[in-house]
Amino acid sequence: MDAEPATDTRPCAHCGRDVPQRVGAGRPFRYCRDNDGACQRAARNSRMRHRNSPGLPGQVARTWEAVDRLDQIVETLTEALHAELSPAGVERQLAELRAETSAQVAAAHAERDEARREAEDATAAAARERQQARAAYAERDAAADRAERAE
Repeated sequence: MDAEPATDTRPCAHCGRDVPQRVGAGRPFRYCRDNDGACQRAARNSRMRHRNSPGLPGQVARTWEAVDRLDQIVETLTEALHAELSPAGVERQLAELRAETSAQVAAAHAERDEARREAEDATAAAARERQQARAAYAERDAAADRAERAE
């Protein structure tokens, strides 16, 4: 059973043919979609011809041009908002932040472990040096005793 999505129709803003609309799909389609944007281009060209006309036709053409520009801006903003603020976009950003913080924590742990190893090595080296110093003192004392006995 194929459930066909319910479609609504609106007339094309240029030629008047019915343009199928998707229910709940955001902004409605104003022009025919099956002729590679010919109606939209024709409507834009017509507005461009009338744009410099004096009086009301020129004002209407300039207004429609501004509406088209605003439509493009709204579409760009909508796509950006959906990409960044949709649940998937927020989850993607959270995953990126978690990965970044995990990498930082791992680097901090590695630095801590390296610092601990260096401290342990320095402690061991200091203990060896102390042992060598004790041996040197003992050898000096023994040499001094031998020198006294020899005199």
